[in-house]
Amino acid sequence: MKQKILIVDDEENILFVTKAAFIQNYEVFTAGSGPAAIEVIKRERPDFIFLDIKMPGMSGIEVLEIIGGLDAKPIVWMLTGDDDLDTATRTLRAGASGYITKPFDLAQLREVVTGALEASAGEKPPSEKPWHVKKKK
Repeated sequence: MKQKILIVDDEENILFVTKAAFIQNYEVFTAGSGPAAIEVIKRERPDFIFLDIKMPGMSGIEVLEIIGGLDAKPIVWMLTGDDDLDTATRTLRAGASGYITKPFDLAQLREVVTGALEASAGEKPPSEKPWHVKKKK
């Protein structure tokens, strides 16, 4: 059975491109809003979530706080267009494993997912890599 990934972002192009990057190896779900994400999490219980911080209505941080109260405990990495230390600290305190600054590199996303899922399954020790991934220049 394939592991499940949820991608949450209000930008359709990000959902499309990111889903395409993972669809071959994972069961991939997408949500364009916080409320839609919560429904998918309750129904599908994903193993890993990419969660946009800034979305209309319900922010990614609000979704993250709700996830913390659910039985499902997925690995969550935040997506953000801002490289703001206060926001990053807040997401980590709310339970995120890390955050990735947009625009991101799909190879970096794959590396984050693979490393996080292997570490959570006990297949390898947690990565020494940072909890913050910036696009390579």
